[in-house]
Amino acid sequence: MEEGRFLYGTDINERQVVRDFTKFIRKFNIQGAPAGERSFYLQQLDRLWEEQTVKKNGIKFPIQGVHVMAFSSTLYQHLVHFPTEVIPIFDRELWNLSVRELRAEPEDLGTCQIKVHALAEQDHKVMRMMNPADIEQLILIKGIVIRCSDLVPDMMSALFRCSVPECKHEVVVPLSHWTIDEPTRCESCGSNHSFQIVHNDCTFGDRQILKLQEAPESVPEGETPQSVAVCCFDDLVDQVRPGDRVEVTGIYRASAVRPIQNWKMCNSVYRTYIDAIAIAAEQKGRIDVAVDDYDVSTSQGGPPKLSQMQDLDPEKQSEQDIAWNKKVRELAAEKNEEGKSNIVDKLVKSFAPSIYGEDNVKKGLLCQLFNGTPKPNLSNSKGRCRPEINTLLCGDPSTAKSQLLQYSYKLAPRGIYTSGKGSSAVGLTASINKDPVTKELVLESGALVLSDRGLCCIDEFDKMDESARAILHEAMEQQTVSVAKAGIVCSLNARVSILASANPKESAYDPKQSVVENIHLPKNLMTRFDFIWLMIDRRDKDMDQRLGEFLISMYSESGTKGRAPPPIDAELFRRYISFARRWVFPQLTDEAAQRLVKGYTDLRNQGASQEAITATPRILESLIRISESLAKMELREEVSVTDVEEAIELLKAATYAAVTNDDGLIDFEQLVAGKGANQRKREKDLLSLLSDILAKDGTTVLTNDQLMASINETLGERKEMLMSENEFNAALRSAEGDGLLVRRGKTIEVKR
Repeated sequence: MEEGRFLYGTDINERQVVRDFTKFIRKFNIQGAPAGERSFYLQQLDRLWEEQTVKKNGIKFPIQGVHVMAFSSTLYQHLVHFPTEVIPIFDRELWNLSVRELRAEPEDLGTCQIKVHALAEQDHKVMRMMNPADIEQLILIKGIVIRCSDLVPDMMSALFRCSVPECKHEVVVPLSHWTIDEPTRCESCGSNHSFQIVHNDCTFGDRQILKLQEAPESVPEGETPQSVAVCCFDDLVDQVRPGDRVEVTGIYRASAVRPIQNWKMCNSVYRTYIDAIAIAAEQKGRIDVAVDDYDVSTSQGGPPKLSQMQDLDPEKQSEQDIAWNKKVRELAAEKNEEGKSNIVDKLVKSFAPSIYGEDNVKKGLLCQLFNGTPKPNLSNSKGRCRPEINTLLCGDPSTAKSQLLQYSYKLAPRGIYTSGKGSSAVGLTASINKDPVTKELVLESGALVLSDRGLCCIDEFDKMDESARAILHEAMEQQTVSVAKAGIVCSLNARVSILASANPKESAYDPKQSVVENIHLPKNLMTRFDFIWLMIDRRDKDMDQRLGEFLISMYSESGTKGRAPPPIDAELFRRYISFARRWVFPQLTDEAAQRLVKGYTDLRNQGASQEAITATPRILESLIRISESLAKMELREEVSVTDVEEAIELLKAATYAAVTNDDGLIDFEQLVAGKGANQRKREKDLLSLLSDILAKDGTTVLTNDQLMASINETLGERKEMLMSENEFNAALRSAEGDGLLVRRGKTIEVKR
C-alpha cells in the first residue's frame, strides 16, 4: 500500500477516487446515446454553467447513483459507505474539471456541490428498519412531510474580537465538526478568555428541519407510523411543504444528547437524523406538481397554453416526464370511428372497473379529480373563488361508496384518506406540539392541511363528532383553516376537495324523508357540496341478474380470462390527471357563459312552489367548476356549450335527484332549511288546525288519542292526508312552545 494516500479511518485511496470520478464524468453516457457524442455529465456541466449568470455563486450538480453504480461498482460503494469523505472530493474535482473545461480563472468560479440522488435499490431504506449499521452512510428514504420548521440561521464561521480596549484583535473561526470553538487565548495581547463574538460579522447559512413520516400504505397493520428528522441546508430550504410525498437522499447521522447544557456527560441514546443532500418528488405511485407552477392565479402572463409546448421543453422537464407527456397528448388526441374524442368514455371505463355501472357517479368523481380552473383574485380581499369540487356519496350500505372513495384516493396526485369516527378536530386541522430541538410550540399539520391542493377522503362522514364537522364549514368554502391555540393565531391553507361518504342514520335510506333527515348532517354544511350522489339499492330483476353475473365473472376462471383490461392503465391514468391539472386551464366562451346563465335561471324556476328556493349562487359556481373540469378531461382550453349542458345534467342526476319531492318537483330548501317547502306548509296547516280545535273544544284536559282523532276527523272531511304520529308530536311541541297547552304524559292541559 502507498503510504499517506489513504483517507484516515477508511480503506479509500484518494487518488484512485479522483481518477475514477474524473473518468466517470468524462466518459459516462446513457444507453442509446450516439457513439462519439460528448459525455452525458459534461453536457450537463456546460448547461448548468451557462444557466448560471453569476459564476461566483457556483452550481448544484445532480448525479444519479445508479449511473455511478453502472460505471464503477467500487466507486459507488465508496460513495455510499463513506459519503462524508468522498462527496467533498467529488465537489473539489468537479470544480477543477470546470476550471479546465471552461478555461476560466479559478477566482471567477464559485463552488460546485454534488447532489447525489436515485441510489441503487439496495440502498433504499425503510424508516422502521434503519439501524446503527446505517449511521454515516448514504441512504434514500421515502415518506410524507408532516412538518416544516421555520428557517433557522446556521452559523458557518464566527468572528471573535478581543474585549481588551487597547487590543481589539479579531479572529475568524470556521465551522468544524458541527461546532465553533471560541479562542481561549489572544495572540496579540496574551489575555485569557477575553474574546467576544461579533454576530453582525459572522457568516450564516440557511437551515430547516423537516419531519418525515412513513406513507400510510407502507405502514404494517396494527403499527403506528414512524418518523425521522431531516436537516436541509441552503438551496433545499423551503423546497417542500407539509403533505408532499418525497424521496430524500442524505447521510444518516447520530448526534449526542446532553441532558444538561455545557456538561460533557451525554445520554447513552443518540438522536438520529438525515443530513439531506437531495430532495425529489416521489416518482412512483403519485405525481405531484410544483406549487409555483400550479398557482396560475398569481402569474403575470396568464396560464400556459398547450400550444406553447412548455410540457415538452427539455430545459424545464426531465426526459422521463417528456415521454409521459407525449403519451398523454397522444391519448387525448385519439378519436372513435365517428371522428369524435372518446377519452371521457375511456376514463370512465378505467375508473373503478371492478364496480358495475354507476357511470354518472364515476364521471362526477372524475370531475372532482380534475377540478376547475384556479381564478385570479381580482379584488384586494382575502377571499378566493375555489376551483375545487366537493362530493358527498350517501345511501344504502353495500353500494360501493367506500370502494369509490378508495379508487379516487389512489388516483389523486395528492391526498389523505381518513375515517369520520377516527378523526378529531385537531387531527383534521392542526395540533400544538413542543419541538424536541428548540423546545418551542409548533403546529403539526392535520389531514386537511396535508391535503392542500389535493383530495381529502373522509369515510363514515355521518359518524364524525360535531366539533370535527364544524371545522369543515370554513375549509369547504373559504379553503382555509383558522387556528388560535396556545398563543399561536394563524390561518392555514386548505385548498382541498372533500370527498365524503355517509350512511343513513337508520342504516337504510328512507325515500319518504329528506336527504338531511336521512343523514342527520348540519343543514348549512350540505349546501357546500357540489355533488350529492344518492346511491340507493333498488330491486330490479334484470339489473340484479347483470350485477350478479358481473361480480361472479371477477372470480370465476372463465370470467377472469375473458374480461378485457381497462382502456387506460393506472400509472398513465395518474399521469393524465396530473398533466391536466398542471397544464390545462379552460376558460369560458361567451356562448358557454350565456348557456350557464340560462341554465341557472331555468333551475330557479323549477320549484315546488313560488316561494321554494331551487337554486343558489353556489349552484351556479358549481356549474362553472364542473363545466371546466369536463373540458379538462379532453385537454381543451375552452369550455363549450356541450360541457355546460353535460354539467347541468350531472348536477340534476346528483344533487337535484336528492332534493326532489314526492310530486317530482325540485325543492332545494331541503338542504337550506332541512325541510322542504311542502313539509313546512303541511306543518303550518296542522298547527293551525290544532289551534282551532283547542279553541273550539270547551274541555280543559284531553288525551293524546282524543285530540289526534279530532284532527284526523277534520282532515278526513277535507279529503287530506291523515296525520301521522310523528307529525302529531311535532305539532304538540310547536303548540307547547307557543303557550297553547301543557303536556302531562299522555294527557294535555289546554290553556284558556
